[in-house]
Amino acid sequence: MPAISSIVRKMTKAGDKVLVLAPVYNIFYNSIKNNQREVLVSELFYKDNGYSIEFDDVEKKLADSDTTLMIFCNPHNPIGKVWDKQVLKKLGTLCVKHQVLILSDEIHCDLTHPGHQYIPFSSVSEEIAQNCITCVAPTKTFNLAGIQTSSIIVPNSKIRKLVHRGINTDEVAEPNFFAIEAAISAFTQGEPWLQALLEYLMANKQYLEHYLASELPQLRIIHSEATYLAWIDCRNITPNVSQLCKFIRKETGLYVSEGAIYGGNGHDFIRLNYACPKKRLTDGLQRLKIGIQAYQRVND
Repeated sequence: MPAISSIVRKMTKAGDKVLVLAPVYNIFYNSIKNNQREVLVSELFYKDNGYSIEFDDVEKKLADSDTTLMIFCNPHNPIGKVWDKQVLKKLGTLCVKHQVLILSDEIHCDLTHPGHQYIPFSSVSEEIAQNCITCVAPTKTFNLAGIQTSSIIVPNSKIRKLVHRGINTDEVAEPNFFAIEAAISAFTQGEPWLQALLEYLMANKQYLEHYLASELPQLRIIHSEATYLAWIDCRNITPNVSQLCKFIRKETGLYVSEGAIYGGNGHDFIRLNYACPKKRLTDGLQRLKIGIQAYQRVND
């Protein structure tokens, strides 16, 4: 996020509009607003347990002369969507057409689920690559957030010089010694560990889906293709998911993310992290069931 905020400052000016596709990682909004830029939202279309891009709305907003940057998420947090090449090409071509720079956050790329293929945005075409900045890091995949390191990939030499100047001006261009060694070790020696992790996460995901289907059928988990985050539709429980989250935490101690903070139709959802020991996941799901049943009794 320090890299993304630095790029926002360097590659746009105060008052510019920055496009995001919502619901999306909530800190994107902060990186825009905190730098005196305007958040411009195109809501993803939700139908049949999945999301898609409303391209007519996106193009309309890209065509706005004040729109200079789009912050994209691939794979997409919180919905767990891995965007395919056709979608990336169509979106990237529109950004080139309207001279809007692409900033693609691809931090969850290594956490793509088996059977799905992650495609880097900048790999779609040379034209798109020359208009794209990609941010990646070992921190999510290898649980190294504490070392505070990431990588910025910028194929366009002119843009790269500006980004380089920006991160140096902001004093975020000098990772500590441990960060460098940890990143190298993770990316060069971490594949066996990552494969074991993905197997464990998939088992947790399957357990979560089975539990919700059998014990809490009113909840609907969105089909995901990446990340370790479950995006759960709560509309059959309540129109006030914020109240539901607060109630569950007070009654059971379980803390889930309130979907509203991600924008779009997130107000109908909760986000649940299943990257934990199965024992803890089991405990959390039992608390979720107790909390929801108590909430329904109180609100019947």
